[in-house]
Amino acid sequence: MRFLLFIVLAISAIWAGDYKLKYWKAGESFGEYLTKHKIDSTKFYSQIAPDDVKFLSSIMSKSPFFENSENGKLKEALIPIGEQMQIYISKMGDDYKFDIIPLKYKVVKDRVTIKIENNCFIDIKKATNNPHIATYLKRVFKDKLNFKKLRKGDIVSIEYEQKSIEGLPWDEPKIEAAYIKRGDSEYFAIKEGEGYKIYSNKESSETKVVTSSTSAKYQAFRYPLRKIRITSKFTYKRWHPILHRYRPHLGIDFGAKRGEPIYAISSGKVIYSGWMRGYGKVIKIDHGNGVVSLYAHQSKLLAKVGQRVKTHQIIGKIGTTGRSTGPHLHLGVYKRGRPVNPANYLNHIVKINDGVTIKKSVKIVHNLRKELPFRAKIVYNSLKKENSNSYRWKNLDSTVKIVIQKREDKHARVKLRTTKGDA
Repeated sequence: MRFLLFIVLAISAIWAGDYKLKYWKAGESFGEYLTKHKIDSTKFYSQIAPDDVKFLSSIMSKSPFFENSENGKLKEALIPIGEQMQIYISKMGDDYKFDIIPLKYKVVKDRVTIKIENNCFIDIKKATNNPHIATYLKRVFKDKLNFKKLRKGDIVSIEYEQKSIEGLPWDEPKIEAAYIKRGDSEYFAIKEGEGYKIYSNKESSETKVVTSSTSAKYQAFRYPLRKIRITSKFTYKRWHPILHRYRPHLGIDFGAKRGEPIYAISSGKVIYSGWMRGYGKVIKIDHGNGVVSLYAHQSKLLAKVGQRVKTHQIIGKIGTTGRSTGPHLHLGVYKRGRPVNPANYLNHIVKINDGVTIKKSVKIVHNLRKELPFRAKIVYNSLKKENSNSYRWKNLDSTVKIVIQKREDKHARVKLRTTKGDA
């Protein structure tokens, strides 16, 4: 038994660090971040596998990350590059090491009800210590309710989910339902699909002119090859066949023969055509409305920067350039800079915007509460309790203690966990 314990201690080391929450500076490159901390970027990049370099460009502007410093010098940094993985920088002697490790967080389900004393934003932040909730609540109601008109004594009730790392609110909150009472007027919002259904009950019954979205625009997306053979799907955690480690795979791989034509999945403008380390020969197409597609490992590029291409137009040929085990196409799709699953677009007609708005007359009635759908009634009956206990988030300026466990096994994997539950 003692021998077994000795073996376990010999192959693993555990240490904890005090981390501060930071936000990635807008427009800052990973190289600039290293230079700011007086880290030799040339030496640091030399240890990174070519297939991992592409993840350095996945860091989003103003996205949160953690730093552990001592006497002004960087000791460690944890920088998310997706929902499940993060870059790990650690100081080892005079050098800095690079790895990609799992991102561990909890999901807190919370409900808060407040009676306004000052204003909606100040009071919600005071009740939860979470500065994001009120901002996203305003987005839920959009032009249906002017938050500047909320006064002392009005009621606001919210049910939401929030990712949490050691008690700090992490990433964007997801509001499931909300209720606002302004004077005698009541407003209800309940999540439906990607949006919200808004109900309201005004003080008087009257006919009003309101705006309504119509003529929504749609865009068709097709497959990038004639014969479809998927060899690797989109995932935030995949066992890499070359590196023998878990890595995000932020796209779909299609097996094909060298030289087979590659087609644009939809119409758009070519914004990149050239070499990209790890990806080899690459073409990127901007399809508008924040959607960009990426075609990697090509043997020949047949589209130039600035060129307009049509749906299913040939833009290149299958190859094995860059970090690749054989001829194939890696297809990535990005929505406003964030990687998304291409399967949600391929062979689909996707709604890209709500089109123009028109005006129409509607009747606002007194007894809308009675006409609410059954599920909405259940939600708002439970939300209206003013004595709900909300989760108290830690101050964003406070430090959090994160435990790092480094295993000295065959692949020197690093495992991240928190010291205690935070929900």
